[in-house]
Amino acid sequence: MVNQLLKEFFSPKRLYFVCGKVYQDMHYANRIVHWYTQHRLPVIPVNPKGGEIALSVDSVSRRVAGDTRLPIARTIKEGLDNYKGKKDIDGISVSFVTPPPVTLSILKELKDVGTPVISVWFQPGSWNTECVDYATADLKIPEGNVINDCILINGHSNYVKSELVADL
Repeated sequence: MVNQLLKEFFSPKRLYFVCGKVYQDMHYANRIVHWYTQHRLPVIPVNPKGGEIALSVDSVSRRVAGDTRLPIARTIKEGLDNYKGKKDIDGISVSFVTPPPVTLSILKELKDVGTPVISVWFQPGSWNTECVDYATADLKIPEGNVINDCILINGHSNYVKSELVADL
């Protein structure tokens, strides 16, 4: 088994994406978006439906945090194209909370985003060997940077504070 380099997923100049049912309150994808915002990390939620996430109520603690809304990009490329600080990032890291066939289709889209994909984090149930093989062989992501773990459990002890401005 390859040693997973959880700390490589994070960087002070990294932009993060979460793919899944980010719009659905209490869904793990939504909770993970909240995790990123609570850690003041620049995150772009991704779902083909688009829309926005209300961050006014923390999906985990249910605390009211103001009336903040975060737009949902339809694709990672759309999110990158609309990100104002694109010139300041060292690459992107992507969290997947999608079924393996959807994960694989998004991985294939990453080949054409024009920005280095440094790491991917597969939440439990979001990957299969085809996804891992594509990430390492086609996207050239080092094996240790292809993570299959739960970010809600192991992200906190490994994340790195961002130097980028999180638009929250």
